[in-house]
Amino acid sequence: MTRGAFSRVLLVASGVFVMVVAVVAAGQPRVVLTTYAAGSAAANVAFFIAGLALIAAGGLAAGDRASGPLWSLCVLGGIAWLAPAWVGWDTGPALPRSVGMVLAPFLVPVLVHLLLAAPGRRLSGPLRRTAVAGVYGITAAASIGLALTRNPFLDPNCWSNCADNTFRLVSDPGLARLIEAIRLSASVGIGILAVLVATWQLLTSTPVARAVGWMVTAPAALAITAEVCYAAVLRGDPAESPERNPFVWIFFARSAALTALAVGVTWYVVQRRRRGTAFLTLVNELEMSPGIGSLQALLSRSLGDNSLTVAYWLSRAGRYVDALGHAVNPEVDQDRAMTAIVRSGTQVAVVSHERAILDDQTLRQRIGPAALLAIDNERLGVELTAHLQELRLSRMRIVTAADEARRQIERDLHDGAQQRLLSVLYELRLASSESQEDAHLSGALDALIEGTQKSLVELRELAQGIFPAILDEAGLGAAIGTLADQAGCAIEIRSVPHVRLPAPVERTAYLVVSETVGAAHARSGGLTVNMDLCDETLTVCVDGADKAPSEYLADRVGAAGGVLSVNSGAIRAEIPCG
Repeated sequence: MTRGAFSRVLLVASGVFVMVVAVVAAGQPRVVLTTYAAGSAAANVAFFIAGLALIAAGGLAAGDRASGPLWSLCVLGGIAWLAPAWVGWDTGPALPRSVGMVLAPFLVPVLVHLLLAAPGRRLSGPLRRTAVAGVYGITAAASIGLALTRNPFLDPNCWSNCADNTFRLVSDPGLARLIEAIRLSASVGIGILAVLVATWQLLTSTPVARAVGWMVTAPAALAITAEVCYAAVLRGDPAESPERNPFVWIFFARSAALTALAVGVTWYVVQRRRRGTAFLTLVNELEMSPGIGSLQALLSRSLGDNSLTVAYWLSRAGRYVDALGHAVNPEVDQDRAMTAIVRSGTQVAVVSHERAILDDQTLRQRIGPAALLAIDNERLGVELTAHLQELRLSRMRIVTAADEARRQIERDLHDGAQQRLLSVLYELRLASSESQEDAHLSGALDALIEGTQKSLVELRELAQGIFPAILDEAGLGAAIGTLADQAGCAIEIRSVPHVRLPAPVERTAYLVVSETVGAAHARSGGLTVNMDLCDETLTVCVDGADKAPSEYLADRVGAAGGVLSVNSGAIRAEIPCG
């Protein structure tokens, strides 16, 4: 048996022992009331049901390591709740009564701790840690102080134990009353603060964490509220009595709240085990080698966490990707946990999930070797998909760089050589106008002007063929219209999107049409152009082509993530716009 298992068994056994002694103490005949349980049969039932339920819930949760401190807090809460039965054991030994006086005040810090460390949350943050440490420290100091200074015989408000205090070193009734007043005031203040913090924590948590945590947080908050009311009333009226109100009603409220807390903890543990059963079904499905991307869906359905994500580490790329190969960044915070799934020393996947659903250790333990093999296969598929995605992006970057280079050449021709030719043409016309008297010189200049004009037209056509500036300036419709006007064959444009599309998409679509038109210059027939945008995909169809598209055109469409096909003289390209 491991040390952790031994401590669990020991603490649960201690709780059972306290329960047994409390039952024995409560069954002793008595002349006066020294416990609330002795006040009536209903009070007796309420008292022992609350204590037994807390210890039983703690014992049930002890079998679930992922429950964290929940199990131990339930058992300790049950012990503290049953301690007054030891205190009121007027015919019993002095030592158990004195021990019960020390243990009873610890119910408040245990409940505060349980509330702030609700399921799915760690006791993190300075406010929560300070509150828990403060209430434990104050309670411990007060209990020890009272044990050392209180003389029950001299306490005018004593009712459950007016004779025994084995731990007393000095008798100082005034100091004992001051210590008790400080403890009660601190219990009221810290209890209210803990309820407010836990309420805000529950309201601001994720829907999944809220759905899981409320079954423990809500009854724990009610239990602390009942304890706060009890401390406040006792602070104002130290003469406590199990025979008069409001003490009686507060006792029943405390009993009911603790019973509800035990039920909530039990329900929480049962739900966790139900998810564990569903997880076994997940493992069976994973062993059947599911398709790419199914791991995340299976995990989400089995664990009931729609926000769950699965990421795969690509060592070559140095980043995480999802099932589609897209880069992701798994998040970790107080609400979310990140579980690394490892096979043969190699990280297979990283699961980001709600911390309230399942802890990372349990998730790793419940995935068997066969399921790990299936997950590893999926990782390899995702890695291949990511490489293909990276290849596609690389091709697209090359195409974009080529387009930018062609555009720069077009600008250089327009702003450089074309402007210089215009300047030369202007000078030639000026010289021709000044040489009208010399017919031979004038004729030579006119010939030069005509040749320069032809060169300028050819340069403009060359620049337009390298990269049509109108495509970026006015869009696909204007560019295709200009192409149709300058084409050597009839072109009928039936449909063109009226919205601007991403520049790579427009350039690829224009290239499909221009390449087909260029191959059809010598034809007597015409071409029909249809461009339709549907579901983020641009479909370009050029009907009437008499020549198959070039490999360059197919590569260009493929680089844009599209598909190029030819069917009965119709060239069809489908280009994604996303």
